[in-house]
Amino acid sequence: MYSALMTGSVVAFAGQTDPVSKDANNIWKNSCCTSKDAAAAKRNDEVPLNILEAEGWMLCDGRALSPHSYPELFAVLGYLYGRKDDDFLIPDYRGLFLRGVDAGSGMDPDAAKRMAPTGEGVAEGIGSYQCDALESHTHTYKSVTLSATSNSGNAAGQASSDEQTGIPTDPAKSSSETRPRNIAVNYIIKYR
Repeated sequence: MYSALMTGSVVAFAGQTDPVSKDANNIWKNSCCTSKDAAAAKRNDEVPLNILEAEGWMLCDGRALSPHSYPELFAVLGYLYGRKDDDFLIPDYRGLFLRGVDAGSGMDPDAAKRMAPTGEGVAEGIGSYQCDALESHTHTYKSVTLSATSNSGNAAGQASSDEQTGIPTDPAKSSSETRPRNIAVNYIIKYR
C-alpha cells in the first residue's frame, strides 16, 4: 500500500474508516469558515484504523500526536498545523478539497490572503486555508420601458437601458455551498 512514498505524503483512500477525532474541524473557528458540528456514525464496513496504521498510515483528522512517538512525521510537519500541549497536530482534511500551493504561479489570486494552518493570522504556502467563495460578477441585459400606448395599440416612447442581474432566487442546482462535482474519500498521511 504505497510503501515507497515519503513520510508526510497524503493520498486518497477509498475505504471506510472510523476517525479518531470525531469533533468538528474548528481550526478556523474564529473566521467565517467555521464548520458545522458533525457526529460521525460508526459503520459496519469500516476498515479498522489499526490495519491502516500497521501499514504506516493514519487519517488526516487533526489529532494530536507525540513527537517522541512519531519522530519521522514530526520532522516533516513540526508544529505547522498547531500544537496541543507538547504534541503536534496532523492536518485535518475532512470535508475539504485540496489545492496545489501557488508558489508564485499566479493561479491563486488570493494567495496572500490565505489563513494560516493553525487558524491564527494569514500565511501563504503548505497547509494554508481559504473559505469557500464565489467570484463576484454581474451580467448585463437590455431592459425595455413602455411609457404609453397610442390609440392604435402601438407602444410609444420605447426606451432601453442596461440593467444588472442579481443573485438567482431559484437556480436549477442550488445548495448551501459552491462546489464542483465531487466524490468523498478519506485522506491518509504516511507517518513512517
